[in-house]
Amino acid sequence: MSSLHPESRAYLSNLGRIIARHRGRSSSSKQATTRKSRQVHYIKFCKEANIKDPCLAHAPVETRNYVLACFVVYLIQGHTIQSTFIKSSTISGYVDAVIALHSQRHLPTPTTACGADDLVQPLITSLRSYESVPDRREMIYDNMFNLMLKASKLNPTDSLDSAILDWIILGRVTGARKSEWCQDSQTVKLTPQNLQNIPQQPLAFIRDDFTFLDSQDRIIHAITPSSISSVSSVTIRWRFQKNNNNGEKIPFARDKSRPSICPVLAALRIYLRAQRLNLPADAPLAIYHPPNSSNNSFLYITSSQVTTYLRRFAQAAFGLKKTDPMLQKWSCHSIRVTAANLLHRAKMSDSYIQTRLRWKSTAFLEYLRNTFYTAKLHTEALAISPVHLPPLETSDGPRHRNPTHFEQLTTPPAAAA
Repeated sequence: MSSLHPESRAYLSNLGRIIARHRGRSSSSKQATTRKSRQVHYIKFCKEANIKDPCLAHAPVETRNYVLACFVVYLIQGHTIQSTFIKSSTISGYVDAVIALHSQRHLPTPTTACGADDLVQPLITSLRSYESVPDRREMIYDNMFNLMLKASKLNPTDSLDSAILDWIILGRVTGARKSEWCQDSQTVKLTPQNLQNIPQQPLAFIRDDFTFLDSQDRIIHAITPSSISSVSSVTIRWRFQKNNNNGEKIPFARDKSRPSICPVLAALRIYLRAQRLNLPADAPLAIYHPPNSSNNSFLYITSSQVTTYLRRFAQAAFGLKKTDPMLQKWSCHSIRVTAANLLHRAKMSDSYIQTRLRWKSTAFLEYLRNTFYTAKLHTEALAISPVHLPPLETSDGPRHRNPTHFEQLTTPPAAAA
């Protein structure tokens, strides 16, 4: 500003400082700062992966594409600058920032240079498709489930948290719908009235819907704490189903290698809780003992209580604020979504999942788009047991499925010589 008179420069200096501050906060400046932060995040990712040159200048473009795809998955799993889940549009921004690093060194763009073999865009497209599912519900991730199991050690046996966890342990294998086990309020939901004057019944499971058997498939009629060791399986009857296949009976075997997540032991705890609290035989099984109440009093578990429970552990597991809209993605239906994803993890076919979890349509397929979310969060210790993968007659025959695009990323291309 040397062309201005010294007195003019002095007069305008304070105003000029305001302009400088505003320019520092301008959109273009913010974009540049954001891009640089994302580039630094990528460089840190490469350092963790022991990649000395983030651009892999001497490696084939296929290898650079693979590393960038892995970075995308890393971001999708929540390993972002803010350590939270982000949308596909933000993921694309990270990718653009990484591409800029390559461009600065006059290297081919690791996405477009691969053409039809690009691994990055299919991931973003899949995530965008998953985001578009209306009223999408998240599954119960393994880190959430581990926190639940750890917290349960401090809870009374018949408390609300203990009771809900038992139904989650059972539900992640059975895929029970909300109406099949819990209530919307303390008023029990009954079957509709009919012209045949058939007495109305609870829609949810009652005590007679659980049949326990020993290792010889003999029914154990008297269930007591002392008979737990004799129980080898439970057969559950779905008296009323959304698919109208009412009265269907499905057996579930005991997981002796992992008692803490065994659905049969969870069913036994549910059954014995009903006995302790003197639950009437024709009343829904999903109950708990409210604190500071008489010994045998009970309340029904409601869907809102389950939703609150799930969101509490989602908040703890992912470091979310209570007001984070992401928490809305967990509800009672998340238990059923979890069951579908566990079977998908076990490489079971879509038709197998549909048959095993009693789905009337293929709508559940949209819930399997989050395979990349769960990969790092998935632990073998919480995988579904082979004893819960029985042979089934399915609509199209196949029992197992082919690997997904993301799962194929586990086999990286050969590095440069």
